[in-house]
Amino acid sequence: MSSSELASSTKSNPTLIRQLLVPLNEAGLIKTYRGKKGGVALAKDAKEVSLKQIYEASFNSKLMSSRGVGNENCPVGSNIHCVFDHVMGQMEDVLMSHLNDKNLAELLETFIK
Repeated sequence: MSSSELASSTKSNPTLIRQLLVPLNEAGLIKTYRGKKGGVALAKDAKEVSLKQIYEASFNSKLMSSRGVGNENCPVGSNIHCVFDHVMGQMEDVLMSHLNDKNLAELLETFIK
């Protein structure tokens, strides 16, 4: 399938689709083909691709990264980022565990019946 076909299917821009495909290609999850009959295809069976692999390839940072330094003169503001980073880290651990237990084939089965 070409990036133009994917863009049409998702009602987005082919350039955006190509940008989204780059990290998936670099992670070895998809193969891209150039030329008139070029496009993109899965690099392996959908049952072998966990949703965690897709997430990790697509999002190279934590779920919510640090948002700067709070007010150092305030006991709440000076510590709030550490608290939220800890909570978000725990949330991401749960998410990663859940995504690791699901594969692309299972996800596709929910949409294609």
